[in-house]
Amino acid sequence: MGAVLASVAVSPGSSELREFPMPRAERDSGVLRVEAAGVCGTDVGSYARDAPPRVLGHENVGRIVDIGPDAAQRWGVQEGDRVAVEEYLPCGRCDRCRTTDFRFCAATDSRSGGTRYGSTPISVAPSLWGGYSQYLYLHPNTVLHKVPEGVPAEQLALALPISNGYEWAYVEGAAGPDKSVVVIGPGQQGLACVLAAKISGAKHITVLGLERDALRLEMARRLGADLTINTQDPVNQPVLEELKAAASTDLVIDTALGDTATLAPALSMVAQRGNVLISTAAGSVDGLPLKAMQWKSASIRGVRGHSYASVKWAIATIASGRYPLEDMCSHIFGLEDVDRAIRATGGETDHNSIHVTVDPWRPGE
Repeated sequence: MGAVLASVAVSPGSSELREFPMPRAERDSGVLRVEAAGVCGTDVGSYARDAPPRVLGHENVGRIVDIGPDAAQRWGVQEGDRVAVEEYLPCGRCDRCRTTDFRFCAATDSRSGGTRYGSTPISVAPSLWGGYSQYLYLHPNTVLHKVPEGVPAEQLALALPISNGYEWAYVEGAAGPDKSVVVIGPGQQGLACVLAAKISGAKHITVLGLERDALRLEMARRLGADLTINTQDPVNQPVLEELKAAASTDLVIDTALGDTATLAPALSMVAQRGNVLISTAAGSVDGLPLKAMQWKSASIRGVRGHSYASVKWAIATIASGRYPLEDMCSHIFGLEDVDRAIRATGGETDHNSIHVTVDPWRPGE
């Protein structure tokens, strides 16, 4: 059936193109022709780490070109269908899987040897576990969603980050009418939180970013933010101090650093019985005003990933065409330029990106 071209992360900060055999669908598996693979912020960190060679890319959209009969029946799809693929490969049997929290299933935790799209090494047959490839192997435990025709693939590749925003801002954070929200970090996840909070009816949304985030802060306003603040501009310091002094924010979502620089102001500005959610964490953090959190009876907790329902919501939101999501899709690169795509997402180039996608069929620049 020919060879498949893929970009393989071979060492920290280095990738190369390799060819692999085309996988064949067994009765319970399939093969996806990748149309687009979004570049997530976690790809930036993963790319820089020392890890076995692997094909990155877990925000994947494409068309099924080969599928076994058991897989077709279980997934409710057939050859030719267009789908978005979640990164998780849960076991489907444990308590987590049976209560819809399959993102916490141990089988999909790559840190402890689990299998997951965008993380599993090429040493695990058939090697094609990431979307920075022309074709993706569809494991029997794949979680996928049908997506509509006519919607650009690069927009559909936003399904997972937007579902994260819905999961964190609405499901976990209970954003809604008469609730104020502060989002720290206007990356793709932060912007998704803005969109979800706006659709939920939040009364006021503030987004905090840095000098380099000018384009992303503008995007936040287009998605519904009432106020955006460059925290590095001295002119804005009085506004930040006012937010902290008022301590009246119902929900603060830290999608940025998860360290003292972002968490200390987050804990200060949250209201009584408010919530601080952390989608990324720096590890052990000193100097946080935890006593104030106790006195306010406020909560601080981590969030990660999305549920099946959140991805469905994200796909419907994208397909509706009601929001300027096309403007989040700032850059598209081919397989030859995966290194540039990842570095652009990490702010290491002058591309001024928001959400970057890899089109494995696009010629290199």
